[in-house]
Amino acid sequence: MREEAEKPFQAPPTHKDLIHHVSFDHHGRRLATCSSDMTLAIWDRNVDGEWKRSALWKVHGGAVWRVIWAHPEFGQVIATCSFDRNVNVWSEQVIRSDLSRKEKGKRRTNWVRRTNLSDSRANVTDIAFAPRHLGLMLASVSAQGTVRVYEAPDVMDLSKWSLIHELQAFYTRCGCVTWSHSRIHRPLIAVGSDEKKSENNERIVVYEYIDALRKWQRVVALKLDLPSPVTDLKFSPISLVEAHQLAIAAGDVHIFSIKVSRAAILDDDNNEGDEPPVTSTDYSANKIALLGDVRKAWRLKYNVTGTVLTASSCDGTVRTWKSTFLKQWVLLSEMPAEDYVTDEEAVTATTSRGFLSERLREEKFPVYY
Repeated sequence: MREEAEKPFQAPPTHKDLIHHVSFDHHGRRLATCSSDMTLAIWDRNVDGEWKRSALWKVHGGAVWRVIWAHPEFGQVIATCSFDRNVNVWSEQVIRSDLSRKEKGKRRTNWVRRTNLSDSRANVTDIAFAPRHLGLMLASVSAQGTVRVYEAPDVMDLSKWSLIHELQAFYTRCGCVTWSHSRIHRPLIAVGSDEKKSENNERIVVYEYIDALRKWQRVVALKLDLPSPVTDLKFSPISLVEAHQLAIAAGDVHIFSIKVSRAAILDDDNNEGDEPPVTSTDYSANKIALLGDVRKAWRLKYNVTGTVLTASSCDGTVRTWKSTFLKQWVLLSEMPAEDYVTDEEAVTATTSRGFLSERLREEKFPVYY
């Protein structure tokens, strides 16, 4: 007898307004959702595969745009950013003192706000934790085009965060930010603007941190003359010695190869050599693929090996591509909203949203559908 397919997770009514972001923890066993109703919900998956809500609380004074998990090495730590111009860092506190014998083996937890980062004077649109090997660091971007990098010098005391860098990436709105993952290169931060018409058509800028100078400097600026805003971008978890791979959601999914300078490669002890500081002329960016998403790509996610890329679209479709040994991308699966939304009215409401219907100009690189 053919086994029934596993039903998709359908959360019971929790938020009272639009859900803006859904984020899994490092192991995929916990889930966080944030909403315009200013609340955050935590969901835990039990041994039977069922998801149950373990916490729901108000986290900001405005719409909550993003919720992200820190690496579990630092504990159960999450960060949120909001329209109220603040970034909050929360950690889970386990309560053990009032457990009865019947509840032994179960744990009660409480989420505590450890710090409030209120340096921004505008809407904070995105946040991203740095990779684990860089320590507990957090980057945020705002509607004023500003990038801020924070650090917790003592991971045992999350109430103390320092603003260590502040960069002006654009004079228009920043919409997304991401860190590179490579241990053999200097750290990179990529920032995208979700304004359709940015200054000089610069939609993506990449900064590199030079430890010898104690500062971030701009090394790459990508000019994308597209009718679609940049809604998300992600570095591949795996990078080559001579290049990084950057995926960008801007209508369709654009994949760039960012060639690095030899001076940006660290030695065996992760120290910089005697090479001179890197300049922008040492870097180059080439578009290597365009993954067709009917000009509606919204969010991106790589797998841990960087060989599979998933894009969720504003029409409710989820598409997955796989990279081949020939450096081509093959469409593995396409799941429209009808596959996981059973209510016909909800499907109609999701797929009827018009979004950037202008056609893209012809490109000189392959398009993989």
